[in-house]
Amino acid sequence: MSKPHYFYTTLLIALLIFIACLMMNGQMRPGLPVGDDLPTRLAYINNNLTLWQSGWLSWMAAALSLLAFAVMLSTELQPGAVRQYGVLLVALGMAPDLMAETLYAFVLPHIAIEQLALLQFIDVLAMHLTGFLGNGLYNIGGMLLTLALLKQQPALKLWLYPGLVAWLLGLGLSVAIALQQLKLAEYFTATSMVLSTGWFVLIAWKLWGTEHVRRA
Repeated sequence: MSKPHYFYTTLLIALLIFIACLMMNGQMRPGLPVGDDLPTRLAYINNNLTLWQSGWLSWMAAALSLLAFAVMLSTELQPGAVRQYGVLLVALGMAPDLMAETLYAFVLPHIAIEQLALLQFIDVLAMHLTGFLGNGLYNIGGMLLTLALLKQQPALKLWLYPGLVAWLLGLGLSVAIALQQLKLAEYFTATSMVLSTGWFVLIAWKLWGTEHVRRA
């Protein structure tokens, strides 16, 4: 069924995620845990505070947009427990994710460097809240919705397989964070974000945009 407003909303979602990824791989990168030691990172953050906070605000917008996509995708499913649990898990993932992004953006920069133990605690806590817990819930929820759609609409299997791979790569990020393998986490972040964002647009085109674009 053609729902062009869903398709165009997905394009906006993909744009928001793309901007957030550019920020993380650009101006935000020297302040992230994959960068230098914590004092050096904190100095960079405080010298570029507006950019740093803007970057995390872009990730907050990306988190909200992910929930919006999950809700739209769930409308293609028959009512049932899997549909409800999938959306619920994505929604639950927002709590630790937004908490971590708030800690990074607005708490960490205002703690004195002399309080190094507190800084390290907040740094590790925020990383696990967003990278392990929030990200894990997002990907499990997305996986449930995609598997349910595959079961109910098997004709879409070739369109859904890339989504399943993207969710698995996202779960790989959670595992890498849990194991403190930050270089591996970078790999999973890059591959999962590129594949999932592209898949959002692809499946949105198939589900909601095809007939509308053909008529145009």
